[in-house]
Amino acid sequence: MQDQGQSDLGIPETETNPLEKKYKGEGKNIILGITGASGSIYALRILRALIINSFNINLILTEYAHFSLFRECGVELKPSTIKTLFPDLIIREESVTFHNNLDLKSSIFSSSSGIYGMIVAPCAVNYVSGIANGSCKNLIEKCADYILSHYRPLILVPRETPVNKIYLKNLIRIIDAGGKIVPAAPSFENLPKDFNDLADFIANKVLSLLEISGTESP
Repeated sequence: MQDQGQSDLGIPETETNPLEKKYKGEGKNIILGITGASGSIYALRILRALIINSFNINLILTEYAHFSLFRECGVELKPSTIKTLFPDLIIREESVTFHNNLDLKSSIFSSSSGIYGMIVAPCAVNYVSGIANGSCKNLIEKCADYILSHYRPLILVPRETPVNKIYLKNLIRIIDAGGKIVPAAPSFENLPKDFNDLADFIANKVLSLLEISGTESP
């Protein structure tokens, strides 16, 4: 992705270093919700970053998330494949737990679960609406409502474009309730080599904001 003759223009050659900073996962329990919006690679690279930084991940996938992950990334994300998903990592069996998005009786959002925060990436427009309006009609929305009610960090990675006033008002409602929004808008300033580099930029932003949010939460 580098222009030929770039060095001749005096522009330094740089490489991405998306996880240049280590985050304090320290076994904290995190919820990662993955919806069926396009941009499944963001979910995979955020999942990878959470594993690298020693978070315990409670994973919730929607029905369409499975479809998008396979269509866009050729990945079947399920308990039997998690250890082979990132061959460069050693993944502890207990570090990733799968939950059914239709299980509204799950104990994941109870006080005994010790959840530190929640990420929804990519976050489809209907889930933005559901979270903004407290719908709680599935596990992702119910967990998000719980997280906001307990003043813990909630970070959404929406990818829809273009946007309308309804969508923007829903995002503002989430921000007003204490949530954080990280649009899936990666930077090109570090000359990314591939899609993983672009997605890692967003993963880095999410983890950085998660850490800041965690220190600010009461």
